[in-house]
Amino acid sequence: MSSIAIALIAFIGIPGGALRGLFLSLAFPQHHLSSNSTETVRLRAGLVATMAAVVRGLLAGAAKGSFDVMHTGITKMGARTIMLDRVLAQYGPQAKEVRNVAAGLQC
Repeated sequence: MSSIAIALIAFIGIPGGALRGLFLSLAFPQHHLSSNSTETVRLRAGLVATMAAVVRGLLAGAAKGSFDVMHTGITKMGARTIMLDRVLAQYGPQAKEVRNVAAGLQC
């Protein structure tokens, strides 16, 4: 699904939900709209929002951890390739073919 489609769904869905809630509040009996009921709903909505934020934070942390591990592995592989090339350079022109294979110039 494209980002434009998601934006349109959100643009239509959020105001639609607000209007639906407004019309539903007119249909409820008055004792359901007391301050105790609204405070309970407000607290539960806050709990849901807090839990969503915690889950999103954990997801971002896990993604960053995975990225860091991959980045470290790529950096180490590059450093080891450079070290191998330098060691092979010490062997002189006899190791030129092996150096080219290690560098990916010949397969």
